Formats: sequence, C-alpha cells, structure tokens
Amino acid sequence: MKQPENSEEAVKGIHSGPRGPLLKIVKDERVAFVLVGGANTVFSTGLFVAVAWLYPGLPSPVVLSIAFVVSLVAVFFVYRKLVFRVKGHFWLDLGRFTLVNLTMFFTNMALLLVAHEVLGYPQIPSQIAITCVTVIINYFGHKYFSFRRSPEPVSPKKATEESTT
Repeated sequence: MKQPENSEEAVKGIHSGPRGPLLKIVKDERVAFVLVGGANTVFSTGLFVAVAWLYPGLPSPVVLSIAFVVSLVAVFFVYRKLVFRVKGHFWLDLGRFTLVNLTMFFTNMALLLVAHEVLGYPQIPSQIAITCVTVIINYFGHKYFSFRRSPEPVSPKKATEESTT
C-alpha cells in the first residue's frame, strides 16, 4: 500500500482532513487531546462558578447541567477542528461525542460511589485516579467512535494506479 507522501494528507479511515493547527504545534494527538481536555475542564469549572454566582437561586444540578452542556458543545468543536480534524457527519459525530461523554460521566459517578462510599477510599485521590482512567478511555472513544470515518473506497482506476507506482 502506498504511503502518503505529504504529511498534510488525510489519515484514511480515521481522519478526513489535514492535521489541525494544534497538531502542527504539538505533534502528538494524545498530548493535544489532554491539553484541550484540560482547557475544557478549566472552562467548564469557570462556567459553573459564573452561572452559580449570576443565578444564586438555581439548584446545583441545574448549574452543573448548564456548564456540562455548554462545555460539551464547545469542546466538541475544538476536538473536531483542532485534534481529530474531521468534516461531514456533524450530527452523527455530535451524538456519538455526547454518548461517549455521558458514558464516561456515569462511569465516573459509579466508580467514585464504589471507591468512596462503599470501599471508604478518600474522595479526592479516588476522583483523581478515576479521572486518569476515564481520560484514556475517553480518548479512544472519541478517536475510534465519535470521530471515526470509514475507509475511502478504492475505485478500480485508483487501485490500478497505485499498483503500477
């Protein structure tokens, strides 16, 4: 199989566009993923604080839900354009992205409940350990599910051209 000569070419089967601007600087998709996720965590936390401060009468679950939804949509666009660099399938990608994030949210909740409430481990170290595990799972979920693309079908003409080069 012919390897792409230009590093700007798409990675067939996963990405459909050239490397994003962040990957031109960082070079490693995993590091870019963690940087964007970390920035999103700061953004989401700041948003939670801002909404809670602006609307002190709102119940905590409502404030958390607002921060979660806004940051989910924002980070979706950032991952889509700067990390995984895909085009098309917008609603499918958003649905899959949301599914992965909700799965990780509920997994985190369940693991924290077991670790802290059932097993008696300290809450903060438990949450930090769980976060490390869920970030790794989240990366693979987004790379191979949320933003996955089917391999481009090879036409008979293209196959002939590739086999002669």
